[in-house]
Amino acid sequence: MGKVKAERQSELDKLHFDYAECKIEMDEFISKLTALGIDSPADIEEHRLNAEEARYDYKVSQHQNKF
Repeated sequence: MGKVKAERQSELDKLHFDYAECKIEMDEFISKLTALGIDSPADIEEHRLNAEEARYDYKVSQHQNKF
């Protein structure tokens, strides 16, 4: 994997983790996706769905850790 591609993937991963951990909201998530060059509606929707699923999993695991 090229250096630029690896950096972009690293930024995408961080973006997904930040959203999953409720550090940012969806509007900021989409704004940052667009800044990374992801601007097709289908690609944005795919990332949005993955991020929503990751956020759900994170919240469920946080809830389970309380008990």
